[in-house]
Amino acid sequence: MLLAAALSLSLFSHWPYLHGRRDGAPRSHASARVGPWRIAVKKDRFSGDVTCSIGARGVSFRRDTLIFRLARAGDATNAVFRVDGGPARPISETFDTVEAHGFFPQRGWILDPQGGEAALPAAVVSRARAVTIRLAPKSHPRQFAIARLAEARAAAAAAGCPTRKG
Repeated sequence: MLLAAALSLSLFSHWPYLHGRRDGAPRSHASARVGPWRIAVKKDRFSGDVTCSIGARGVSFRRDTLIFRLARAGDATNAVFRVDGGPARPISETFDTVEAHGFFPQRGWILDPQGGEAALPAAVVSRARAVTIRLAPKSHPRQFAIARLAEARAAAAAAGCPTRKG
């Protein structure tokens, strides 16, 4: 964990003015990349609240959950996924954890209530390099690069992003 924190601080060394510009005025936003992940940090100058987003191509990270955009529309409740080429598993086995994080398959995912998205808990894929998901038996599987997720999360935390408790 200390190594991840040290690495994240070094990754954000190019964010020297996140907490204040050279002229002393507060900076309201900053961004960085860690592997495939884009991290955006925004600070509300009035309230001091910090909001963050972590995302990669076709995937976003929210509330300890990865949300994969598979299609413009479609039911993802019967999707099947693989972690780093491992055995295929039904996405429904993660529904209890995903629902505990605030995502409800029967009512639609957080980003697109019309479907086409699948959500997996970060704990299931935390050290993976790639996740492959097939929306339906007749659809093509899609592969998502997610390497270095733990580093991106540590870097975001080091930049002042709130972390989920529990």
